[in-house]
Amino acid sequence: MSKKIELTTFDAVEAAKDPAVQIELLNMAWEDGNSEAITHALSVIAKARGMSATAEEAGITRPALYKALSEKGNPSLSSLLGIMRALGVKADFHLA
Repeated sequence: MSKKIELTTFDAVEAAKDPAVQIELLNMAWEDGNSEAITHALSVIAKARGMSATAEEAGITRPALYKALSEKGNPSLSSLLGIMRALGVKADFHLA
């Protein structure tokens, strides 16, 4: 007889409620150097923290936040900076 194994689905938003996971997610996205990865990381974190609260803190509407952080979203720099500020994300730049 085969033993039945129950699998659970990984929930990135649930995992991202942990600040350490948020930091790792952002660092991995930044290392990718890919704007879509960074946008996705910010989206997961915003969902984990609450889209309504994030939108209000960023100074944009909730639908605009969803659109900016969607797969086809391309947020303006000012929107991106507002979202990062709302999430408490700070970037530290260095010259190579």
